[in-house]
Amino acid sequence: MLARLAFLTVAASLLAGCFYADKPLITRRFAENPFAEGYYHHAPVDPETGEEWAGATWQGDIRYTRNRRYHSRIDDFPHQDARFRSLGGSVYLAEIPDRDGEDVYSYGLVWLYPGGVITYRAPHCSDLDEALRGQIGLSMDMEGGCKVEDLDVMMAAMSAWLELNGEDIRFDGIYRLQD
Repeated sequence: MLARLAFLTVAASLLAGCFYADKPLITRRFAENPFAEGYYHHAPVDPETGEEWAGATWQGDIRYTRNRRYHSRIDDFPHQDARFRSLGGSVYLAEIPDRDGEDVYSYGLVWLYPGGVITYRAPHCSDLDEALRGQIGLSMDMEGGCKVEDLDVMMAAMSAWLELNGEDIRFDGIYRLQD
């Protein structure tokens, strides 16, 4: 029960005020394979303290498939069929298809660390002020999200978000590769 509650918390954070698209912006041709396949433990991070909570809320084998997406056969993998594209260094843009099969893709940021540690954050469109959104070519919808139709615009939005937040980034969750 605790694992499902933690999963729902993470899922809600990915959907509230997110950057999204109706079609995949990271195409198969340009998807990257930034981290090792293997057995991972996942834990959400407390939004107030930045500490992992509830222990591992999901664990299982993650594989990189021929369609250039990360997939697990274990139920409730929080980022099923994700694709990645480098933003430079150890930071990647992540694309996650809707879990219910609708044509909606959510976007977030992923940081890779030595030893198989991966952290992620789903930036909110509202984190960028109106002038900056206009400069990038974004507008917020009624729910506070930003629909993006071009990969270059998405990458510009995420780069702007990174510049605004610098070193003061709260992560939504963490994956750890197990030996």
